[in-house]
Amino acid sequence: MTLDFMEADDRLNREYLNGVHQLKGDEMGRWCAWERMERGDAYYHGLPVAIDFLPRIFSPGARSYFAETARTTYRILCKVIARYKDDPDFRGLFRFDPRVRELLLIPSGYEEPLPMARFDMLYSQELGRFMFCEFNTDASSGMLENSESAAAVAESEAFWEFSQRHPLATRCEEQYEGWVRRFTELFVTTDLFAERSAEGRPPHVAIAVCLESPNPDVRELEAFQELFDDLGWECSICDVRAFEMRGGRLVASEALSGVAGQPIDAVWRFCVVVDLLKYWDEVQPFIQAARTGAVELIGAFSTQIAHDKQLFALMRRPEVLALLTPEEQAFVAERIPFTAFLDDPELDLQEVRAHPADWVLKPTDWYATKNVTVGSECTPEHWNALIDELLAATDGSPYLVQRFVAPSESAAIPLYGLEADFTAPPRPYGNLFGLYCQCGTFAGVYVRQGPHDVIGSAREGLVAPVFWSLADGE
Repeated sequence: MTLDFMEADDRLNREYLNGVHQLKGDEMGRWCAWERMERGDAYYHGLPVAIDFLPRIFSPGARSYFAETARTTYRILCKVIARYKDDPDFRGLFRFDPRVRELLLIPSGYEEPLPMARFDMLYSQELGRFMFCEFNTDASSGMLENSESAAAVAESEAFWEFSQRHPLATRCEEQYEGWVRRFTELFVTTDLFAERSAEGRPPHVAIAVCLESPNPDVRELEAFQELFDDLGWECSICDVRAFEMRGGRLVASEALSGVAGQPIDAVWRFCVVVDLLKYWDEVQPFIQAARTGAVELIGAFSTQIAHDKQLFALMRRPEVLALLTPEEQAFVAERIPFTAFLDDPELDLQEVRAHPADWVLKPTDWYATKNVTVGSECTPEHWNALIDELLAATDGSPYLVQRFVAPSESAAIPLYGLEADFTAPPRPYGNLFGLYCQCGTFAGVYVRQGPHDVIGSAREGLVAPVFWSLADGE
């Protein structure tokens, strides 16, 4: 796969930025965009999600490249999941908590191994290629941020003028309608669907979450809830700790949105495994329902094999490479940065200690960049003390060390809601690209940006609206 499309993409984005310059920064457009975010549903910690006033515009060539990347990644991960389930010796490569090992082998009633995923990657200008930083599965998010940020910048004069010359589309329906369609298609193939259909009532889907806030914001998921309702299915959003087993059926004692107390047939497991372990005793009704087949999980616990970051430390192992075609092996060699367990005896730990700017420390399973440390942000003393602390930890949670990949930068006009944002000049921000994949089909791109080496919401991160150029040859 070549990167020939990048010249066309750069031209489109430079032209857009030039249009903003000609409008003297389009201050009014920035205000309109931010006011639209305030009216919208994409919020983080009680505030509108920060956005880039400059969208990322991708050409048809970029779409083809991203789609092929997503398909190849999907094929590789499906092979790994299948071998893990079939081969006890292969399972020995992974360092999963004993509770997780048991969950991963719970069978599902459908054949699809990886219903939903988002493959996050950075473009390395030094290496001249995209490099993966993590894979996310069932709780892949950002879809509401995508659609709301696109709607916000579309109200600006800069966008209107550019779109008169270059027809654009968001294609957000791929993430919304596409996922609901694939979810329902998977469930209707199961024996449980046939059994429950005989009861003469519409299926009841629960979107299971585990949110720490006393007043959790579930607006992103309510957009999916409405689509299930439009199909005539019932859909509720429930905290996984509120589930109970009654008469052999899973119900929720209360719902964050939708109905409580009604039998649940299928669950979209939006809660990640690390949160299930944190609240293990409280989530046992949910675990029991999965074990006994009282509900169908989409996706199954086995998607954790792809989601857990330790897979990056195993991708170059002979046992994994043996599953892959020569083309897939080359793909892994080019796209997966060197990664190792911090306590791997074959790791050159002195090299890691001596050159912190070249490395990142990260837990095998967490989210929102929690507990991720970039060596370039540490003093040598702090870096080595942190390594010592992690090596001495006895909680059984392994840490990884990964070769640092500097994110490519592009011009950004951050809107955080501050007065200065509406007249500030563009400044360089790093980019992270997330490729959505549903049952092996590419479903769009999520672009997160930030001013630091680690890009995330907690580190002044923001979302760049994504648009696709519809013109031939672009």
